[in-house]
Formats: sequence, C-alpha cells, structure tokens
Amino acid sequence: MNWSKATTGGDPLAFTSIRSHTATVVGHKIFVFGGSDANDKFNDLLVFDTKTMFWSKPTTNGAECIPGPHRAHSATLVDYRLFVFGGGDGPNYFKDLYILDTKTLTWSKPITNGSGPGPRRAHTANLVAGKNIYIFGGGDGNKALNEMYVLDTETLTWTCIKANGSLPGSRGYHSSLLMNGKIGVFGGSDGAECFSDFHLFDPATNTWSRLPVTNPTPILAQSCISIGKRILVFGGHNATDYIDTLKLFHIDRLEWENLKCTGAPPQPRGYHCCCFVDHRLFVIGGYDGTKCFPDVHILDLGSYAYYEA
Repeated sequence: MNWSKATTGGDPLAFTSIRSHTATVVGHKIFVFGGSDANDKFNDLLVFDTKTMFWSKPTTNGAECIPGPHRAHSATLVDYRLFVFGGGDGPNYFKDLYILDTKTLTWSKPITNGSGPGPRRAHTANLVAGKNIYIFGGGDGNKALNEMYVLDTETLTWTCIKANGSLPGSRGYHSSLLMNGKIGVFGGSDGAECFSDFHLFDPATNTWSRLPVTNPTPILAQSCISIGKRILVFGGHNATDYIDTLKLFHIDRLEWENLKCTGAPPQPRGYHCCCFVDHRLFVIGGYDGTKCFPDVHILDLGSYAYYEA
C-alpha cells in the first residue's frame, strides 16, 4: 500500500480548507457537502471526479430548499438520492432532513412522519436493507446522546428504536458501518472521555452487544471504510493528539492492527472524510487542532482492495 498526494485541478474556487464535511461516493465521483474552515461554515456542494482528479462546484436547483451552512451532519446515499440530516452551524443544532437528487442536482426538504430525532450533530448514519437509515448518537449542544432512530426512506417515516442489550455510552464523532447486516460502532467521545470500545447493533432484534476486541485504543474524529471482512481506519485523535495512523480491524478475529505503508501519509488529522473508489482510498480535508487542510491524499490499497467478502 502506498500513499501519495493527489494533484488536483478544475474550478480553483471549488475546494478549500475544510473539516466536519461529508463525502459520499456516487459512481466514480465524490460528492462533498458542507463543513467549515477556521472561520466560515459552508453549504456548498462540491464534486470530485476520481478519474480526472478535477473539482467542480455545480449549480444546484431547488433554491428554496438548499440547506444552510452545515457541519458534522450525515449524508447517506439511497440509490441516487443523498439524504442529509442534522448537523449545525456553530451555536445552532439541526434536526432537518434534506434530499439531493444527484442526477438532476435538485434539493428538496421533505415532510416526514413519525417520531424523529431532535437536533444533533456528530452522529452517524447507516443504510440497512437498501432503504432504512439508522441514526445513532451525536450531541445536541448540551449533552452527548446514545439514541437510535431509523428513517424508512420509502415512506419517510421516523421511528425511535427501543433498544435492549449492552447499549454504548453516549457519544459523538464516533464511526459506524455495516458488518454482516449489523451496525458496528466504535470510538468517539462524550466531551470528557475518548472511547476505545466496539459495539454491534442488530436491526433484526434491536439488540446491542459489546464486542471483546483485542488491542483497542481510544479514538475520535477518525474515518473508516469496510472491505470484505476488514475495516480500514485512518487518522483521528487518540485522546492525546491527532494521528496519521492507518489501522486495520479484523472482523472475524475482533482484533486491531497497525498497518505500515510506503509513501508519505497525510499529516495527522481528524474531522476528515475518506472514500473507497476502485482500489484507492481518498482522504479529503481535515483538521489538526491548528489548521484545516485543503488537500486530497490517495492510498493505493493494492491487494488489500480485494479482501474476501
């Protein structure tokens, strides 16, 4: 595996220093929405073409429904629609849902039904069974949360999950991803403690369990992707400092491992995004406690990109 810094082009105003944004793979492109730099919050839609390495800032439709400045929100792709939920602009925390049609680049703000989440940011969202978005955790400006909600994207109905089992502690800036149809949650912080635990949620039974993992370390504001039976995690904050570590989690063995790579890795950072396209991991933006980054780094995964399912 080899790190390199991407040489990018396109609209010179399209991409700037950014953190706490979302980056979503749509075909061979990456849709980046929102985020902030040291001073400003954004509601721009940026598109990065992973074939040409060009940034663009397309004009979107539905002006009356374009979200305001957002950071630490979630963005979930359902077919060709991008569901953007929650986030904040600094002092304000949101509970609004917006949908971007990635084909027509049209924003809408749908009316939802049911009992939905309250305002929050730094939560996570996962798509289960192709239509259900599960929202977990985050913070509402007063406290960290450990609630689980699900949105049926066909009926636009929210449901608050009455979960049982070993619930994770309240947290934000954690990671979550699908593991064999279940939702794995690890890391994050409640504002006082940085967590190293790993929990698994079963949507079929609404049950949480805590996994007995080997070599856990505290981490928050990291990014991750899953490949087969492994999870790759880059960067974040380890309760002491920002890091540039690449970690591998073996789902079968429930074990963490630090990976060695060639090339020059990105500078230590958190609050960035990573995306997996073809055999490459793209790391976009981030923050190191002092400055935000405007760069794109690429990790060529080589044979790691073809892990067995």
